[in-house]
Amino acid sequence: MPIGLSESGHRECEVEARKILRPHGSRVFRVPARGALAFAPTDWIGANNWSKHQGYGGISKQAWNILPKITEIDGAIAASDQARVREAHPELAFCLMNGGRPLISKHTKDGLKVRRRLLRKAGFARLDDWLADRREMHAKPDDILDACALLLTAERIRRGDAVSLPQTAARDARGLLMAIHY
Repeated sequence: MPIGLSESGHRECEVEARKILRPHGSRVFRVPARGALAFAPTDWIGANNWSKHQGYGGISKQAWNILPKITEIDGAIAASDQARVREAHPELAFCLMNGGRPLISKHTKDGLKVRRRLLRKAGFARLDDWLADRREMHAKPDDILDACALLLTAERIRRGDAVSLPQTAARDARGLLMAIHY
């Protein structure tokens, strides 16, 4: 989930992530400007019109659908928490595991297969067990695979060798760093 909301709807971390994931850059949603939070969770049309009127462009349905969680995180995290809580993106983690090449869609059989292969190679020996038990966890297979990829990102952050986009992150109006790690 995104951490740190710009006033303009422009986060350099998203721009850089989209370049890395090209031609699949759309997998990184453009996070709406902070002002769009006032419309959540019910008025997508109002938020979309407000954003366009401000010159920030429209708000995608995908971004709108996660706005309640973005709002929740924004209210729960302070800048001081970012020493231990970071934003990450599973597609960047998988890209790194795949030698810097973005993967095909996780919504295809082959996309899931390559993600499972990369995670097994990274040491997830019980991955098939977790996928078999996914109904009990109320999780889709791609959600479990994404969580594993993000666990590897957390380990890279702990070791101090994670990549941060951008290298020098801007702060939002609340002082939160706007950076994606992988």
